Amino acid sequence: MAYISTDEVKAVRVALKEHFKNKIKFSVRREHYSSLNVSITSGEINFYDGSLDRKDPWHKEAPAHKFDGHEQINEYYPENYGKHKSLFSEIINIMKTAPGTIEGGREWYDKSDAMVDYFDTAYYTNLSIGKWNKPYEFKGAK
Repeated sequence: MAYISTDEVKAVRVALKEHFKNKIKFSVRREHYSSLNVSITSGEINFYDGSLDRKDPWHKEAPAHKFDGHEQINEYYPENYGKHKSLFSEIINIMKTAPGTIEGGREWYDKSDAMVDYFDTAYYTNLSIGKWNKPYEFKGAK
């Protein structure tokens, strides 16, 4: 059963703060005892530069999606985010390994088998830029 403890969440928070120092601020929280939610709330990285804007390849007539301060990141395909690929990969790696650094903690794993409806994962992870009610705040030089 998916579960993440308060101490494991704290380990992720500490590791992110240590790794990114004052360049990026995060909101790291646990939801329903089974999910680790990390939001990039502010920092020196300009996500408003058009690098996260995209067009739907299957509906060419649809308007392009423009980054508006909130974006959910697909953790399985960080390469979809162009120049931010390495940043998101680093954050995802910390989210999955930091809980294993504390006593009694465990790293993320996924032994699920959808073919037989068997789901076994350490915990679920969610990464986003900004929050639905509070957009990302760019604090660098424009």
